[in-house]
Amino acid sequence: MKIMVCYDKSPQAKAALKLAIEHAKVWNAQLLIVNSICRGLPLKHSFIKETKQNLEDETNDLLKETSCSYETHLLISAYDVGEQLVDFAKRNNIDQIFIGIIKKSKVGKLLFGSTAQYVILSASCPVVTIQ
Repeated sequence: MKIMVCYDKSPQAKAALKLAIEHAKVWNAQLLIVNSICRGLPLKHSFIKETKQNLEDETNDLLKETSCSYETHLLISAYDVGEQLVDFAKRNNIDQIFIGIIKKSKVGKLLFGSTAQYVILSASCPVVTIQ
């Protein structure tokens, strides 16, 4: 089983990762922790390298005391972040996606946010949301 976690350093993303770790332990699943950058303008190599290193460092810290198998992935594309995440999930045969959402007003609850909303509505596998 493969579990994908959409990770962006936010408290909601950290909560999603913690819950995904618990699921991975139960199901003996592999975690794929994914961050995505929409490349509208050219990006500096140093920014990409620093972002990838930060992703690896944070996940290593959060997962150091678990026996879960995991990989980190930094996606960079001109496509929207939501599209990148859904495409990654399809290409890697992901069984379940975990994504953090931000608590919003009553009207805002209808639209979780463009990225989360796109993933929830477009993913070909179950999506678990956490706030």
